[in-house]
Amino acid sequence: MRIGEGLRAGVMMVAPIAALLLLPAGLLPGGTWLWGRALSFLGVYGAICVGSNAALAVMRPAHLRVRQQGVVARKDQKQPLIDAVGAAIMVAYALAWVAFMPLDVFQLHLLPAPGPVATAIAGVCAVVGAALTPLAVWQNEFATPNVQDQSDRGQRVIDTGIYGVIRHPIYAGNLLLFGGMAVWLGSWTAFAGVAVLLLATVGRIIIEEGQLRASLPGYADYARRVRGRLIPFVL
Repeated sequence: MRIGEGLRAGVMMVAPIAALLLLPAGLLPGGTWLWGRALSFLGVYGAICVGSNAALAVMRPAHLRVRQQGVVARKDQKQPLIDAVGAAIMVAYALAWVAFMPLDVFQLHLLPAPGPVATAIAGVCAVVGAALTPLAVWQNEFATPNVQDQSDRGQRVIDTGIYGVIRHPIYAGNLLLFGGMAVWLGSWTAFAGVAVLLLATVGRIIIEEGQLRASLPGYADYARRVRGRLIPFVL
């Protein structure tokens, strides 16, 4: 039962992205249902998502269940309104951004296609980014996809593992994944669009850390020890 839950969670992460990439690619004039770059990305990303979620379901089921919450929390979880609205807008933008990539690759051609070296580097970044989220969830049982009060669950500061290097590994992983994905699929324009996601992520970090500093004992000290939010020692 647990492994089935993990497999379903992994498939649900990949399916919307697959639909937003492959349906436009197949329907656009000059496009193709057999878009090689998209299929290779989806194969690698899908393997990471399905495999990691299955492992979490078996060995860290409570961690996986926490991560299955939506970006908008229940009213009793005291999510700041600005975070709920901002997170919903960010998700909508990310979905539109994914759907834009086949349009740019097959129709618009707004910028020249990335070369093989950039594509290879992007592939590595995308794989590392995709792996950071399950690694962080494995280590942090409080890694909800929304900003909420978890004092009733005994929330504590997680400062070991990847959290001893950067404070927000899931956000860092998402940005690596998005940036790498854009170049892997052949769109420098979509890569430029990641700047919007970066700005939105920084804004969300400010909101989240404001709440954590106010409600989570020891977080301010942790933030002084681990300086990097997204990049070690830099940002």
